[in-house]
Amino acid sequence: MQNSGISSLEIIQSLKQAVAIIDHKGYILSVNPVWIRNSLESGVSGSFDWIGVNYLQIFAAISDAEGNASDALDAVLDGTTPYFRAEIQSHFQKTMKWLQLEATTIFDGDGPTAKGMVISLTDFTKCKLLEHDLLEALTQLRTLSGLLPICAVCKRIRDEHDIWNSVESFLQKHTHAEFTHDICPECIRRLYPKYSSILDSCNNS
Repeated sequence: MQNSGISSLEIIQSLKQAVAIIDHKGYILSVNPVWIRNSLESGVSGSFDWIGVNYLQIFAAISDAEGNASDALDAVLDGTTPYFRAEIQSHFQKTMKWLQLEATTIFDGDGPTAKGMVISLTDFTKCKLLEHDLLEALTQLRTLSGLLPICAVCKRIRDEHDIWNSVESFLQKHTHAEFTHDICPECIRRLYPKYSSILDSCNNS
């Protein structure tokens, strides 16, 4: 096969995911520009050097991953489990992000000996926030499409917390509607009968 002249390092540097190369002890050997950019956006100093940092310690400090994610990374590092993927929440420097973490073992040639791993992080925070907004909107739609307990006398509506709300406050709470007040023709005729003739003349014109 003809050598294309493109090295694996150049490929990693061009990826849109944040990528770090980890040695067999868990220390970072190299990171790509996206990793650096993401760390700057999270509040890490521009002078901070990632090379030589123990990634497993950093991961334990900044991640809200559920389950045994740290144990899974250890298994990838020693080659027991060659691949691991998980969704994690990062709260580094008080910045909350949702990331998809993927870890792959680096083996020594074709042999079974593990000599490190590749970590990639894909930021899908915007997608997660959109998902949250959509679920919230769906919950509101379900609330409005079900049976609403409404008082037969005062017409207030009981919400999911057993609190009675006016129709206006209930709809404002569960939709993006805003209210402006007017009086319908029937109420004008009932409350202000002397203006009924004006309404009739407007309707006939």
